[in-house]
Amino acid sequence: MEVAQLDPLERAVLETCGPADAGLRDTARAILERKVRGLPMPELDAIEAAQRAAGEPHPWPRVWAASAHSLDRDATLARLDSWLGAGRPGGLRRCGVAVGTAADGTRSLVVMAVDVLADLAPLPTRVRTGQWVTVEARLRQRASGGRVVVMAAGEAPRTVPSWFDGATLRARFAVDRPGATAVQVVADLATGPRPVLEAIVFADVEPPPPELDQRDLRVAPGEDAAVGARDDDRLTSMIAAARVTAGLRPLARDARLDAVARDHAARMAMARELAHDVGDGDPLERLHVAGLDPRSAGENVAHAATVPLAHRALWASPSHRANLLGREYDRVGVGVARDTHGDVWVVETFAGGVR
Repeated sequence: MEVAQLDPLERAVLETCGPADAGLRDTARAILERKVRGLPMPELDAIEAAQRAAGEPHPWPRVWAASAHSLDRDATLARLDSWLGAGRPGGLRRCGVAVGTAADGTRSLVVMAVDVLADLAPLPTRVRTGQWVTVEARLRQRASGGRVVVMAAGEAPRTVPSWFDGATLRARFAVDRPGATAVQVVADLATGPRPVLEAIVFADVEPPPPELDQRDLRVAPGEDAAVGARDDDRLTSMIAAARVTAGLRPLARDARLDAVARDHAARMAMARELAHDVGDGDPLERLHVAGLDPRSAGENVAHAATVPLAHRALWASPSHRANLLGREYDRVGVGVARDTHGDVWVVETFAGGVR
């Protein structure tokens, strides 16, 4: 395979997609290496692991690929523009592009894109158990606050003390056990709380090499639950299995919460926007409109190719797993909507003490 450093198509794609990022470029090239060998697209888990290993901290990467004996520039850019979405914040997007030619002459293109809502100051990859780690995130969108959630292997997520001055979120925590600890920065944006940065630090162990051939890196408990059932029933079974694995009771499913979740999932699918507020109010407002007054409430939203992959992404995210394992909740409602591309948009509405 030949990968041109300054391929004309690569330059044109970057002009359409957004500023280049070295970590995304390296990950896109690793995916391209597989594609020209005729291998399937790697699992998103493996892609994100390679992205983190390359030092790129932005969550929810999207990957697009195309192959043909002759990639027409204008047609390719038109398809790319449709995939990127006209309503997405191009000024906040960074991209990685790889273009190459296989032995049989087939041209392939891989594009990775992330929305950059914050920048992370350098974070150590290797630390010692007990060492203090400082997190500093400078937000690129207006936020009312935020938090830092950490999760060590085998432990429940925990929110660590943080300070926000209106532009930069800072936090410090001590790594309390050997192994990998996930670090997630969540910002309170106009559309609701959203993870904006993710990283992994390794205490007293070597970081594993990124391996795009590895599948199911972070399989979530319950992914194989209720195979063949409706999307919403299957998701409910996945949530129950995840809680049982953690030694918690399943949550009671509530039809009133289902209705709220279904409506929001449909709105996200229609707008193709992942947010807690897509013009219909924040989660608590939507519950109040439905005549519900819970003592405590929380919401998870996800967009993925399948329900199991959405569940896996939520389980892997420290802040979302905290909701899945919330002891303050006793009821759940779920909503799953499919868009015109067949992707799923998932809403999990949690509540405690519903009246």
